[in-house]
Amino acid sequence: MQATQSATNHLKRCKPLLGTYVEVTVTSESDDNTLLDITEAVFSEIHRIENLMSFHNPDSELSYLNREAYRHPCPISQDMEQVLTTALNLSKKTNGIYDITTASSLVRNGLLPNNFPGVDEQANWQDVSIVNGSISFDRKVLLDLGGIAKGYAVDRALRRVENQVENITVNAGGDLRMKEWSGESVGIKASNTKGLKSMICVPMYQAAVATSANYYMDNNKFSIIHPRTKKATKDKKSISVFASSCMLADALTKVAFLDTNFKAVINSFGAKAIFLDESGNINDLFEVF
Repeated sequence: MQATQSATNHLKRCKPLLGTYVEVTVTSESDDNTLLDITEAVFSEIHRIENLMSFHNPDSELSYLNREAYRHPCPISQDMEQVLTTALNLSKKTNGIYDITTASSLVRNGLLPNNFPGVDEQANWQDVSIVNGSISFDRKVLLDLGGIAKGYAVDRALRRVENQVENITVNAGGDLRMKEWSGESVGIKASNTKGLKSMICVPMYQAAVATSANYYMDNNKFSIIHPRTKKATKDKKSISVFASSCMLADALTKVAFLDTNFKAVINSFGAKAIFLDESGNINDLFEVF
């Protein structure tokens, strides 16, 4: 009797989530309906994290903390604690170059809604503390989890279903993670001063990749804020970081974009940072600057 070999099935779906488009690609021997259920589980998990960590949603856990944590300690969910602990540890390692308390600058620049007036503009990450599962602010700071929450959502969604499929890729607006990444490649947009954006094929060096760049912004609004000056950076370079998790990759892109003196920090996470110049040439970040 000859054994019957199952056919490999592929499914790609896309939904608007996290303020961008989330694309999920799965490969499995399962049938179409099973793959649909798996992708729905991915989107559901991402939506759950978005509901917790959205700055725009007044009913999110993050909005509650922005309203109340300067008044009294607030208990936080395990998801929130994991993201905030990672963020604060990175702030400590980089002496504040990575800082999730720059939201007031984004509000002032019109990139976030002005839902929380009266913020202390001099406050920073050192005014945030987590003790026994609760968070408190020494001064009235404003947290924006933005990219790090997006990366965390990708990680959580992939881990939820990865044992059910042969391979899966989750891409949330450039925050991307693959299950079977070795030997694969990813397209990254390189900035061009002529206004063109070239998609460059780059090898996957780790399971996850994220990119920080200003080429999506117009001439008056830039989304990357330098924590020390509280001003937007207008450099249109493109920095990508490959790391073991999407949350870490996204956070480290901000570090590498703002200050290239943190090679040791990047390396301590086993991550790799690359710079794409305007011609699409790929260079190791620390060999360029």
